[in-house]
Order: sequence, then C-alpha cells, then structure tokens
Amino acid sequence: MARVVLTQPLPRVEALERALARRGHEVARLTFTRIQARPMVGLAAQVAEVDWVVAVSPAAVEALASALSHVWPPGPGLALVGPGSLLALEQTGLRVPADRLTFPAAAPFDAGAMLAAGPLARPAGCAVLVVRGEGGRDDWIDVLRARGAQVEVLSLYDRQPLVPEPEARARLGQWLAGSAPVYCVLTQSSAAIALAALPEAARLREPASPLVALAIHTRIAEAARTAGFHRVRLIDPGENAIAAAIECGVVT
Repeated sequence: MARVVLTQPLPRVEALERALARRGHEVARLTFTRIQARPMVGLAAQVAEVDWVVAVSPAAVEALASALSHVWPPGPGLALVGPGSLLALEQTGLRVPADRLTFPAAAPFDAGAMLAAGPLARPAGCAVLVVRGEGGRDDWIDVLRARGAQVEVLSLYDRQPLVPEPEARARLGQWLAGSAPVYCVLTQSSAAIALAALPEAARLREPASPLVALAIHTRIAEAARTAGFHRVRLIDPGENAIAAAIECGVVT
C-alpha cells in the first residue's frame, strides 16, 4: 500500500481516487479547481461542419461528449493529446470511428506531438475546432493556422478555484513528517505551485522529504522543481501508468 496525494480537478479526480483505493492505496485528495461545464446549444451542428475537433484534455473530452449527448456526428475526426484523454473518451461512451481518431503514439503526449505526425501535421485547408477550458496555451494553435488550417477555439468549461479540505491538508502534513514514501500525482503546473504554497507541504523542499512528485509532462515537472519540489519524476499520463509508477516504486 502506498500513500498517494492527488491534485487533479474535481470531478475528474474522483475516478482515479476510487481506482487507487480499490488497489489498496491510501489517498489524500488536495484539489485546487473544479471543472464546471458551460451550457452549449447547437454544438453538434458546429462539430459536423469541421474536418477535425481537437480536445486538449480529458476534461475537454468529457465536456464535449456531454454537449454532444454522447453521439459523434458522421464526418469529422477527433484528435487527442494522449492516453488520459483516450481513457476519458472510452469512459464517456462516445464512439468515434477508428479511422477518424488520432493521438500521439508515444511520449511526449502533448499538442506538439499531436501536430508532429498524423493528419494535423499537414492541415492546410482543414477546418479545425479546438475545444478546451477557459484560457490555455495558444502557441500550437498559431502553428496550425500558420500551416493553413482554419481554426476556431471554443471554451467548453470553466475552472473554479477550490480550497483543499482541512482533513486532507492535515494528512499531508502528517505524511511528510514521516519517512514512508508519499507519491504526489501532478497533471497541471498550477496544482504543483498551489500545493507547494501550502504550509503543510513545507517539507517537500527538503532533501530528506518522503514526497516524490509524479509529473505527467516535462513542463509540469519543470514547474514543480521551480515551485520547490525536491524530488520530481516524469511518468506517462493515464490511470494505468500512474498506478504502475506508484506500485513499482520506480519511476522514470
């Protein structure tokens, strides 16, 4: 059994929390944001008019599926950034034909890798709809436009700030006062920064800290180190990869 700190937004974090608990792990949930879907009218017609839809995160996949009433229209393709989004797609029950689904075959699982190969590597003349939360990086969208794609960006959800529950913060402090390993899963740079700012997390900066940050992307790992995390490891995204990293006790 391992001690695991989860920082993913609500409600997405709940599925991973249950999965790890079923595997016998002790979980502390320190969530700093809640995903709140925006009401969408007529999205199915909008999706049907484009060549490709790009969902930038698992939360975007879930919001998209809900807005489409879990029915994928014929014609457009769906581009995802990695295993976490692919798992979210499977869990929603939204069925996209295999020949209209694309995602990076290997790490790094991000927008850059998605644009490096596959249909979006040469998108000239294509109509592309990017679905995401409010805000986010635009550099890769600029690349799509520079390659000749007609890109529209649609925000399907907002991120509402949350304060982690006192019980979870107290548990974090207790764990960090001990010597048993504590694995902290980081899927967002903002969560790394927010967690490091908690008084209960002060010991994560010490060389002898038991906390090991598991970051799913190099950008998040860099943010964690900058925030003060002393021990940071890079892992693949997705529920299975996270569980494997924790249970092996060896992360690369």
